[in-house]
Amino acid sequence: MRMLGGILLWVIATLLGLVSAAGFSGSGLGWANGFIKRSFWEDVESEIGVGFSIFGLVGWLVLLGLSALTIRGGEQAPSKTARVTSSVLVALSIGVVVVACVVSIGWPEPASEYPLPPWNRA
Repeated sequence: MRMLGGILLWVIATLLGLVSAAGFSGSGLGWANGFIKRSFWEDVESEIGVGFSIFGLVGWLVLLGLSALTIRGGEQAPSKTARVTSSVLVALSIGVVVVACVVSIGWPEPASEYPLPPWNRA
């Protein structure tokens, strides 16, 4: 039962991490030789989205730690299966969420539907 609860916490934590990573892209945060802010809507809404994404990543780390503690926890020393399972799940979640953050922030800016003419050419 403890193993099942820990795995369920891990699934919830990983989903929260993925949603938070996608929130960076949805709020217009990007990377092109330094942080850029894409304008999808009002600036205040973009800043709120970045803040929620950061809080979501903190929640992901907390839930991930609780998941590992739940799997390993108990009155007796954790078994080898519990140690390996919690270590593999934590490493997998960190890898997936970090890659999702890198892809979300590092994705190139989409081409404009209405490109502006070069300056002094109009």
